Amino acid sequence: MKKSTIITSSKINNQKIKLDFQIKSIERDIERAEQSSRWLENWQPEQLADLQAKLKAKELEKAQLEQSILSGLTSVLALVNGRAQAYTICAEMLIDLAHEFEGIMEDRGIPVKNRAGAEARYRPAGKSVAHSPMGRSITTYVVMRRVHDGWRLIRAERDYCYDNQREFMQVIVRPCAYENMIRHATRNFSVWDETPNDELMA
Repeated sequence: MKKSTIITSSKINNQKIKLDFQIKSIERDIERAEQSSRWLENWQPEQLADLQAKLKAKELEKAQLEQSILSGLTSVLALVNGRAQAYTICAEMLIDLAHEFEGIMEDRGIPVKNRAGAEARYRPAGKSVAHSPMGRSITTYVVMRRVHDGWRLIRAERDYCYDNQREFMQVIVRPCAYENMIRHATRNFSVWDETPNDELMA
């Protein structure tokens, strides 16, 4: 990979939210129009057709927006994975992983402003088998980076996972984010000013 590829983007998410609002608004207008005989009497059929055309245009715009991210990820991963599919990472899985890592940082108490710069490394688990043969499968190893706008794929390469091998997951954060994690984990805890005596320990 020569440059990073968008996995998630707050800018695109905001555009999707706006389109969802517009789509629902047009759907309500169409529903009201179809339920009102007076509306149909006073308005020309062309106006109802115009609303339906606007709805299709907004739905198409939303689909193209979603496809713009998927197509970029799919092309990158296709070059890495080749024909292998069973234990590799696809575009949809990569997006789910980005949301999972975002959730991990949320749960660890890292504020949004300190998440940029984090790096996540991941490789799926191997095939689950009853016995322990030394079989292995082609898989994908990815490195993702959290930027201010979302997650980016900065590295993807072919790897191998052995049967029953656990998934590999590692998140590296900046010092300020790590301090947030420590404060979050130790919240409501304090340390004795001096070593308690045996009576207190009993």
